[in-house]
Amino acid sequence: MTARTIMALGVITLVTLTLALILTGRVEDAGPAASEQLIPGLRDAVNEIDAIDITAPDGSALVSLRRERERWRVVEKDGYEADFALVHDLLRDLSGGRRVDERTSNPQWYERLGVADPGHGPASGMEVSFPGTELPALIIGSMDSVGQARFVRLAGEAQSWLSDRRLDLPASAIQWLERAIMDIPATELAEVTLRHPDGETVQLRSTGEGSEEWVLMNVPDDRTAAPMWQIRPVASGLANLNMEDVARFESAPEEAIRALYVTHDGLNFVITLFEDDEGLGWIHFNVSAEVGAIGDEDDTDEDAVETVIDAAAVDARLSPWQFRVSSRKFDNMTKRLDDLLE
Repeated sequence: MTARTIMALGVITLVTLTLALILTGRVEDAGPAASEQLIPGLRDAVNEIDAIDITAPDGSALVSLRRERERWRVVEKDGYEADFALVHDLLRDLSGGRRVDERTSNPQWYERLGVADPGHGPASGMEVSFPGTELPALIIGSMDSVGQARFVRLAGEAQSWLSDRRLDLPASAIQWLERAIMDIPATELAEVTLRHPDGETVQLRSTGEGSEEWVLMNVPDDRTAAPMWQIRPVASGLANLNMEDVARFESAPEEAIRALYVTHDGLNFVITLFEDDEGLGWIHFNVSAEVGAIGDEDDTDEDAVETVIDAAAVDARLSPWQFRVSSRKFDNMTKRLDDLLE
């Protein structure tokens, strides 16, 4: 599979999965009666839900999820895409779940079940609510003794219940993000260039499409390139690339490092790499394709045209953002020439 195909599938899959939530939002026809539903009324309204707020046990806002243009986004992270699977599973469980066993209605005993209102001490639970609707909020408490289901209570009601769902919710806004940025293996790349602010340049060239071997360019006459196991991680910078945080991109410092990753089928990933005040590594992408790859007016290459279209789609998704990545990835993508020499 070419890098172009990989990137195209990445964009298409996000749209397809998001639409799947809307089209298949109805849970199984033989669902619980309204009196037993985990959140009464949610099952019939799940396709219309476009806002979910989750409050942390300490009473602070944990995450605000909003559906926009058929994608779920995290308000606390500048509206970056939420992890579709997490939102899907949450709505599936809340709309298909049941309250199966009555428990205490005495507030003094809520501590045992962790279903006190958020902000009311160590026995408080998480609260899930649906702004703009009349649906009741649900307070999610502790796990039962066998670890199969959680205790719950509808906000404003005294009665607590044992549910039939685990309802495991991520405990921070970052954990609700779609963490994958891209996954392009080194075998799909033709060339990698790293340019440091002082002008030093590190350049790698693939020995051929599908090859795992790389040539380090501009090796000094009195030096030898390091073993391939030291060079290959630089070429694998775009492989299994996940974020640890995200923010809207405004500008990069002058001392930023610039990198260029070029795929065999014509995609150019121009990457700006820089550290914040805490020494954490961030990257920003611009994605393009060589206009010359389209060919002349009389002989248009259809694959090249599709590559340019794919590049524009990927750039539209990535370029508004800067991503914090692991220190290992950042270090591999900012190597000096001396780091890759014996």
